[in-house]
Amino acid sequence: MDYWGILGIEPTEDLSAIRKAYTSQLKHNHPEDNPEGFKKLRAAYEQARKMASTGMIASTTDTQLENDRTDYADHITEVGADPSQDIHIEDLPIGTLKQEDPVVEAVKHFIDRMIKLYDNFDSRIRYDLWLQLVEDERFWSIQVREILHTELLMVLSERNWLPISVWRLLDETFEWTDNEFQLKERFSSSFLSHVHYQCHSPYDLQLEHLQQAVAEGLPIDEYVYLREYARRALIHQDLNIAHEMLGRAYELYEQDPVLLRLIGRYSINVEDWETALHMYSRLAVISPDDPQILGHLADMLLKTGHTEEALSINMQLSEAAEPVIYSPALSSAAQCLALLGRNREVIDLYQAALERFPADLELRTRLWQVRNEYELVRIASLEAELQGTRFPVTEQIEELIELYLLRKRSDKVLSMFAGFDPKVQLSSNAWFSVAQIAYEVDLNLALTYLNQAIEIANAQAVVHTEALYLRTKVNYDLDHYEHMIPDGLILKEHMPEVPEVYYYLGEAYRMLDQNEQSVDHYLQARSLNGHTGYNYGLAFSYYSLEQYEEAVTCFETYMQEGNKSASLHYYLGISYMNIDRLEEAIACFQACLKMEDMPSALYYLFKTYQRQSQIDLTLSTIELYLNSGDTSYKEEALGLAADLYFARKNWSVAHDFYLALHHELLDASMLPKMIAICLLAERKFEEAAVWIRKIQNKEPQNPWALLQMVRILAEQKRWEELDTAIVHYYKTVEPTKIDGYSYFYGGLHLYEARKYDVARKMLTRAYEFGLRGDTCSLLSLTYMHLGQGEQALAYAREAVADRPHHADYIARLQDIEERLSQRGAWFNKLKFNLFQGGLKQTESLQFPDLLNDEELRPYYNVEVFNDAFFA
Repeated sequence: MDYWGILGIEPTEDLSAIRKAYTSQLKHNHPEDNPEGFKKLRAAYEQARKMASTGMIASTTDTQLENDRTDYADHITEVGADPSQDIHIEDLPIGTLKQEDPVVEAVKHFIDRMIKLYDNFDSRIRYDLWLQLVEDERFWSIQVREILHTELLMVLSERNWLPISVWRLLDETFEWTDNEFQLKERFSSSFLSHVHYQCHSPYDLQLEHLQQAVAEGLPIDEYVYLREYARRALIHQDLNIAHEMLGRAYELYEQDPVLLRLIGRYSINVEDWETALHMYSRLAVISPDDPQILGHLADMLLKTGHTEEALSINMQLSEAAEPVIYSPALSSAAQCLALLGRNREVIDLYQAALERFPADLELRTRLWQVRNEYELVRIASLEAELQGTRFPVTEQIEELIELYLLRKRSDKVLSMFAGFDPKVQLSSNAWFSVAQIAYEVDLNLALTYLNQAIEIANAQAVVHTEALYLRTKVNYDLDHYEHMIPDGLILKEHMPEVPEVYYYLGEAYRMLDQNEQSVDHYLQARSLNGHTGYNYGLAFSYYSLEQYEEAVTCFETYMQEGNKSASLHYYLGISYMNIDRLEEAIACFQACLKMEDMPSALYYLFKTYQRQSQIDLTLSTIELYLNSGDTSYKEEALGLAADLYFARKNWSVAHDFYLALHHELLDASMLPKMIAICLLAERKFEEAAVWIRKIQNKEPQNPWALLQMVRILAEQKRWEELDTAIVHYYKTVEPTKIDGYSYFYGGLHLYEARKYDVARKMLTRAYEFGLRGDTCSLLSLTYMHLGQGEQALAYAREAVADRPHHADYIARLQDIEERLSQRGAWFNKLKFNLFQGGLKQTESLQFPDLLNDEELRPYYNVEVFNDAFFA
């Protein structure tokens, strides 16, 4: 059986709700009209009450509910053998008796029992007895309830001083306050107001306090009437009526705590503090733990001049946890302390309370108000005292500093110290306090005050560690790294477990380029800090020590902690580059350049590209760097670009870069030579001669310059000047340093002068120096002119073997071979010179070994020199 469904409510432990549901459903399941429905309703009501009373509300199966119903029916049957005892007035069939007789009898019986309950004071205040009465089945008939609805009120009009819980029970049963409009025809509005007030009043009559008095003969209804009348008069501020009624009630009974409270409240309203004090003192004896009574007693003690006693009670109440108790108690305790002249303790009181109850905004507001007032008064007092004092007392200064700081008036502290006589004697702590303020404003001023604090402490043989630590920070901010180290070493002795001490020492050593010591201190700081942090300083220390592997680890860790910047990418990139992690280095430099225009990153980027042999990227990055306008690495960029273009045999571009570099490095002795080489390679002999003369101006006997002038004259076929130049070369250059090309140029000059025998000797000397190519070709021509065809053919073939694609060599070889044919041999026998008509020449003479220069070998690729003119 679904009990809760029959009652029409959800499962609940509220007995009042169960009772209301039962009453509501009874209208539809009257025993006279629906006996079966009534039985089910009654069984559901009883079971619901049972479950609610035992706290066993839970889901129940239909079988269990059916068993409960059966058990309940069996229990009803077994109550007695006389069936009449189990028959209720509502169960009787209509018409067997006169309709009104059993109804009237039931009503009379209910009222008789109600009067007995009321007239016996002990039973009047027992809610359980009233509950039994209203739940007695004999009075559940609709007719009985309808009669009792009004008849009971008639009785209660003369017996109406019931506990509020009983009034509410009766109202829930008979629904008076829900039907006041119908009752107005039979009852006065004043009585109905009384009923409504009793049913809904927040004030209980507290009749349990009067049991002993009633037993001793107190006229309870009269007394309660007077007391309640007085209470309502107080609510409406009708003090005259309240005074009269309280007096009459007090005459009847003096020990009622409710009456004593009312008299106390009345006395407060008329400002009769003594009477109120007397009442609350008596109440405190009756209820020594009632915070409301103690609060009023403390207020009355304060108003009557018993401040110490009031303070004691308020301090006791301030330990409570409820704001409604501790908040007014704190306020009253603060007032007591103020009256006793203990103003500082007021702040301490509110501060302690706020620590216990940090979320109490009212407490916070009160603390601010009290502190604000105290601080203003105290500051004014101290300023007045110091104004006429040349040498102030340290305690006054320190207290005033503290107050200024609380008021956030650091400017007042600084101005006060600025006005002190230099001879003023203050404590180390006072100087330290003002140094802390100055630290936020002026580091140099803070340093001055810190020096004073430390000097005073040292004079007293005390180490002021806080001042030393702050001075370390100030010197760090001022870049006074050399001054940080002595303070740091002292702090290591007195604060060995503080990682920041080692950190600042590490920073100082790093800034002074003592990187080994800096690494040691950073690692010590890290060990004290759980092996975390300090990677930034460590990274740069390792970087300076060129320990790039360790630097990379620290940089990476620091950046993994969320620190990103262009400079970090930059230095990490350099570290990667130095351990040949070139791809990662390039990524770092590129990330750096995305964050910031950093020309030096471009420099290291093209250096990394160069190490990867990515020449095109190297050259394009060099161009970006040079366009940036930065000059830090301009010479190296120009030089590298020139060398790379030189290696690619792009002589004109290489010439331009060497020339630009020469403008930057006017004293570089190698640059004029490189510029001249590029011009010679482009066969710009006139321009090349200008740079060679510049070399000769500084080094008149420079063998290379002398030789190149010989070459230029030979190329330009200025034979007379060439003759002089060759003679000058041989007179100037030491025999051991003579270059083989000088013999080649001499042989060429003699060949052109048709002095073939002497030319042969010079060319043979050049050949002995290892020159081939043009030397062999020219020797072949010389031997032909001398009529030595076999030798000519051998040298012509060697020239082609050395340069197999040289068209001029090939043509000469073919010409010699034709002339040395049988026809040629016949002419030769006739002593007829076959070369009088000249030889074929299809190309100008080239000088492929021009760049094979020992002076340049340490700087440039030898393979480039040897093949400089044969792209």
